[in-house]
Amino acid sequence: MPLFSRKKSGPDLEGLPLEEYLHIAETEEDPVIIHAALVHAEALEPNNLDVQRRLLLLGRLHERNPKRFDFGVIKSYILHAFEHPEVHTEEERVRMVREIFHHERLKRILAMAPDPDAFLREYLQALAQDYIRLFVAGDNSHVPRIFGFTFKGQLSKYLAVPAGDIITNIFSAPELTDEESKALGKAFYRAFYDYTNGEVRELDKNLGPQIRALLR
Repeated sequence: MPLFSRKKSGPDLEGLPLEEYLHIAETEEDPVIIHAALVHAEALEPNNLDVQRRLLLLGRLHERNPKRFDFGVIKSYILHAFEHPEVHTEEERVRMVREIFHHERLKRILAMAPDPDAFLREYLQALAQDYIRLFVAGDNSHVPRIFGFTFKGQLSKYLAVPAGDIITNIFSAPELTDEESKALGKAFYRAFYDYTNGEVRELDKNLGPQIRALLR
């Protein structure tokens, strides 16, 4: 999905069945069209967990301005509060951290979900996966280059540094309860494990025995 490409006119979304709205949400690239399709789907089935999950993870991406980069419209960017807390004001950092577990849509979803714990785990892991893809692996400053070439074979080693900082800061965030810290920390660790195909040795070294124990 092009995060900051120009908006374009989309298909007529009036009077379609739920399956068609979900198909549009899966196949379109423009976040504006995706959001509109999901809003129509929500109107048809307000308690549909798949629709609610998609809306939750889409965040405010449909509000993006192609003329101005604002990473804040990307839902997973709230995890930036753990990677670089120093670049955010205290008020902004607290808001970002609290949004993870206290967003109004998330509260409504957990209240209706047959297994709220399972939904929360899947949501946190999806959030972490997106952040790793866009802001950890997607940040060239994390991986040294020589003559324009990157050391792909050592990618897990380089990415383990920011990932270790994020997990460490998750466990030290005063806005999170112990239960929330553990849930988010485990989700991020699992997302890193999946992204690196299990190459977590360097990450484990960076985390140390105390945090590794908290992740068990």
